[in-house]
Amino acid sequence: MVSKRQRSARKRQKTEHPELFPNPEPTPSKNPQQSMKKKNKLKPNKKGLKAPRKSLSKHPLRVPGMRPGDSCFICKAKDHVAKLCPQKAQWDRHKICLHCRRQGHSLKNCPERNEETDEKKLCYNCGEAGHSLSKCPQPLQEDLSAYSKLV
Repeated sequence: MVSKRQRSARKRQKTEHPELFPNPEPTPSKNPQQSMKKKNKLKPNKKGLKAPRKSLSKHPLRVPGMRPGDSCFICKAKDHVAKLCPQKAQWDRHKICLHCRRQGHSLKNCPERNEETDEKKLCYNCGEAGHSLSKCPQPLQEDLSAYSKLV
């Protein structure tokens, strides 16, 4: 997948050096009448014409016959959801906190997290302390690497 930065770099390259990207000449069709006609998108089959099928994109991890929220993904029981699972404490034991990098809790329940540590946050957009990138009051800059290397 091509990123936004790669697309913009390619666009700049095309504008700066148009001689490197010649426009392909359209090939003339053998039959000029054919280009005027609309092609029939319906394909014939045994019973007649068949409408084109839309490809149904299915979620790769979805369990057939079950909808999200129907059962618990921790213990696979159908009488409760994961939020109310009795085995959730055991499941949470293996989580790693993104704040203190310790095992046994998540960032939401971190014992070291308080208002003082939230003030120490450094914004990768403007470089100021006290807020994170997601809550930056200034507009996002194209190159975020200048302030992200400070941390």
